[in-house]
Amino acid sequence: MAKRFSSFIALTAMVLTLSLFILPQEPIFADIADGTYEVNYEMKEAGSDNTSIADGYFSKPATLTVENGVKTIQLTVTGADMIKSLSAPNGPVDVVSDNGDTRTVKFNVDGDFSQPVSMEMHIKVPDLYDTTHTARAVFDVSGLDQAGSTASKEDSSDEDNATPAAGSNKAEENPPTGDSTPIVMYTILLVGSVVALVAARKLRPAKN
Repeated sequence: MAKRFSSFIALTAMVLTLSLFILPQEPIFADIADGTYEVNYEMKEAGSDNTSIADGYFSKPATLTVENGVKTIQLTVTGADMIKSLSAPNGPVDVVSDNGDTRTVKFNVDGDFSQPVSMEMHIKVPDLYDTTHTARAVFDVSGLDQAGSTASKEDSSDEDNATPAAGSNKAEENPPTGDSTPIVMYTILLVGSVVALVAARKLRPAKN
């Protein structure tokens, strides 16, 4: 009987351990509140965190506009005559203005804005360089208001100048961008598996 119970405990521990790797983990992130923001960014290489050579062709910061949850990024390209084309994940960017030396473009960003945005560009330097180059635009999302917060960045200056109403409460802090539930669940499963393994060893019949 003890041997069967010990086997059951060991099997349970194995299942708990495997579940740490099998259970799916959905990406959870907070969206950005409607408004207009200036966002710093850096162009990084497609396959590493190194700064891309393409970074020198983009002026900083970019302008992020969020309207009804739709995120539109606008940035300015320098040396525009050498960048023959530029595409974002949703396709070619829209040209806002172009004076030959600089070109302002815009495009929509879907999903989690804290994740790198892949961009493809055709760069041509006469007699030196002519190729299609892929880089990742990494935007600094720190300080951006999140959807559901009491005010967007666009309205914050007006609220700061306004006199608070009597009895009004201080604005709540922004909610965290991630959800700790999967971490807690995985921790419980890991602890459970360790406890089960220890119990299985203690209940194992002693050898004569």
